[in-house]
Amino acid sequence: MSAGVVTGAQSSSGGGSGLLARVAPLRRRLRTEAGSAGLLLLATVVALLWANSPVGDSYDAFWHTEFAVRVGGAELVLDLQHWVNDGLMVFFFFVVGLEIKRELVMGELTDRRRAAVPALAAVTGLAVPALVYVLFNLGGPAVSAWGVVISTDTAFLLGVLALVGPACPAQLRLFLLTLAIADDVGALSVIALFYTDDLALGPLALAVSGLALMAGLRYLNVWRGPAYMVLGIAVWIAMYASGVHPTLAGVVIALFTPAYPARVAEVEDAARLTRAYRQSPNPEFARAARLSIDRSVSASERLQQLWQPWTSFVIVPVFALANAGVALTGETLRAALTSPVTLGVIGGLVLGKLLGILLGTLLAVRGGLGELAPGLTGWQLAGGAALSGIGFTISLFIVDLALDDELLADEARVGVLAASLLAALLGWGLFRLADRRRPAGTAGRPVLLDPPVDAGRDHVRGRVDAPLTLVEYGDFECPFCGRATGVVEELRERFGERLRYVFRHVPLVDVHPHARLAAEAAEAAADQGRFWEMHDEMFGAQDRLTPVDLLDHAAAIGLDVQRFARDLGAARHARRVEEDVESAEVSGVEGTPTFFVNGRRHAGPYDADTLAAELLATAEAGADAGDPPSGADDSPSGADGGHGGLVLPALGPRRAEVRPPADADPAPLPADLPETPDRDGADPRLADEHLAVLERFGERRRYAPGDAVFREGDRGYDFAVVLSGAVAMVEDLSRPGQRVLAVHGARRFLGELDLFSDHPVSLTALVLRPAEVLCVPDQRMREVFTADHALKEMVLRSFLLRRSMLLELAADLRIVGRAGSPDSHRLREFARAHRLSAVFVDLDSNADGAEMLGELGVSEADLPVVVWRRGEVLRNPSDAEVAAAAGVDG
Repeated sequence: MSAGVVTGAQSSSGGGSGLLARVAPLRRRLRTEAGSAGLLLLATVVALLWANSPVGDSYDAFWHTEFAVRVGGAELVLDLQHWVNDGLMVFFFFVVGLEIKRELVMGELTDRRRAAVPALAAVTGLAVPALVYVLFNLGGPAVSAWGVVISTDTAFLLGVLALVGPACPAQLRLFLLTLAIADDVGALSVIALFYTDDLALGPLALAVSGLALMAGLRYLNVWRGPAYMVLGIAVWIAMYASGVHPTLAGVVIALFTPAYPARVAEVEDAARLTRAYRQSPNPEFARAARLSIDRSVSASERLQQLWQPWTSFVIVPVFALANAGVALTGETLRAALTSPVTLGVIGGLVLGKLLGILLGTLLAVRGGLGELAPGLTGWQLAGGAALSGIGFTISLFIVDLALDDELLADEARVGVLAASLLAALLGWGLFRLADRRRPAGTAGRPVLLDPPVDAGRDHVRGRVDAPLTLVEYGDFECPFCGRATGVVEELRERFGERLRYVFRHVPLVDVHPHARLAAEAAEAAADQGRFWEMHDEMFGAQDRLTPVDLLDHAAAIGLDVQRFARDLGAARHARRVEEDVESAEVSGVEGTPTFFVNGRRHAGPYDADTLAAELLATAEAGADAGDPPSGADDSPSGADGGHGGLVLPALGPRRAEVRPPADADPAPLPADLPETPDRDGADPRLADEHLAVLERFGERRRYAPGDAVFREGDRGYDFAVVLSGAVAMVEDLSRPGQRVLAVHGARRFLGELDLFSDHPVSLTALVLRPAEVLCVPDQRMREVFTADHALKEMVLRSFLLRRSMLLELAADLRIVGRAGSPDSHRLREFARAHRLSAVFVDLDSNADGAEMLGELGVSEADLPVVVWRRGEVLRNPSDAEVAAAAGVDG
């Protein structure tokens, strides 16, 4: 992403986040599948021409030629067709299994809510076609062949979609790919459960043992191919002998294959060895560099890249050549026209798939299981569902498994070929209908706001039923968006109640590292009814958007800081921000700020006069104003709710069930204190790749029991990760109120958001058992976060959750004043009488009193002040004001 000049206006542009970035691998894959679809079609045509040529008898003769493999006295004899179907197709199912594994571990299926709609659509897309087929064949000899109609040919589907689908259906392709993966899982399960004959337990046990050995090799870090190939062949033979279709061995082996994102440490090791080879080319360095590069990428991805071209361009076309050659004689076609098998296959694939997928989508969305991507229209979805009726490869595969009668098998094959053609034509027709229903002038890059403004979801400033609508897609760290706030305010003053202004998020994370968390912070504030206050606060301080700053902003506008910190740490509003990003891409947004005037994307300068003129012009022309619904005024009060100044969270001494007397000796800390369990992600363990990054910027240190990694009162500390031993976080160490708040073991990091502050540390990190600790200076953590964004995300969210927990432990209120003040005494007695947990901070005995007053934004004249745990400050309040704030009787 880069900042630049766009049609006379400055903006930040993005191209590396959101949906388009997620479907980039799909676009690359599509090029392979579109080409393979053409080759598959060519192989099908060749098979049909061969089978119906004057030498058509040679088709069956060739594919039924026996081929034997003999080892000693053992032999395996199959005809060529079965060597293709039972042997070569193992690699096809292996690639399918690798794709399933990748999607489950790293792809769209990791987000269960995102996957819920296509997954349920896939289930009903399996069930409804099967029911349609059974209705045609109930009581007939071919009723068991219902599996022929359940599956979609992914390569054909995406290949045809590229030819007949809409211009840029990124959302549709992503939906159909996820559906196809779930569809494949269902089809493979059906083959395993319903098309396995005469199960032999002995060979099946041998197959399971072979798979166990393969899993053992993985844990022994054996990752080279020959050992796996030998075991894979043995598993295939055992499964063939067991009665389970041997192609399923490919799927099971794929699911045992490790899949994971590239590991930073291994990538760096590969780069180091590659540099060594470049500096001194020799066979030893060449081999080490090559092996290191291979090791840095998961076996699943390497094998998928290796075998996908072979399956796409060789194995599947050969399969079509061996199975699509149906003799289309007049007798065969007449029989097919009235055959329940042919009609059942056509009805199941063409109508059953369409109805099943649409039904499942409707149930999932109406049932609240998930939602469709913004911009995906019903007509586009129907077109994709129709194309899913192209069930070529696995349909022909199941024909061979389900039907022994060659006449019935030929009728089924005719049905598969006819259904695939009809499904493609139906999909094409639905897409053309969708194109005709598209508003005029929206071809190419979208110009209409999608989805329209929804007052129940969007953040609306002004009357929700105002006749003029201005929508901005912005980024809280984008300087151009910051300047645009003045333009918006001028427009609001000019139009008054006639204008409603809507803000949607497009955090450009590549250039603005704090933008995404800031967007989530705005949504967390919205959850407490203060979106616009946080919006204004952050745009007014664009250079202060770190997590610590966000907590300060939350306190300044009077939020419940503990709740706010927990929401940010738990990424509770991340999906809400992502929805805005998706809607931006659907609406043609390419940078920030981007404005939509009365529902249409604005191009050109966004000064107040230009936007005002366009608002009036589009309103007079009757342009779509976003269909503003009626409803109550959602505009904010514009006030700060009575909270002013910067309010720091009231961390202070924690609330206690029973506090020991002041003269009591602190109890010694046992060395065998157990480690504290992780609490909602507040205490995660770091992975090897994270430790490898940290090692580049820090150093290892050894500590004995009783040593402190950092102490209460220190003006800062290093980021510290426990590598071995145990470290306790202790409050009031060696004082009567001493208590242990947490115990951290190996791979856990210490501290919280005060790491980035120069305020005195409130806790001590005390070593309980001999420990080795990796320490990174806090000033180098910026470099760490730049090197590993995932680590940054984990650490910051963990710190936010820990701050939330500290706030939860804090006293209900902190009274800051002077011991001799009657008002201070009154407030302390009020808290005691109403059983409020209170801490009194005596400024006469506190050396940092002046600094504390500055941080609270109060003066001596305001004393005493009451600071609530949620961050609110009351200046010299009366008992009635304290009672109202605390929700107790005065």
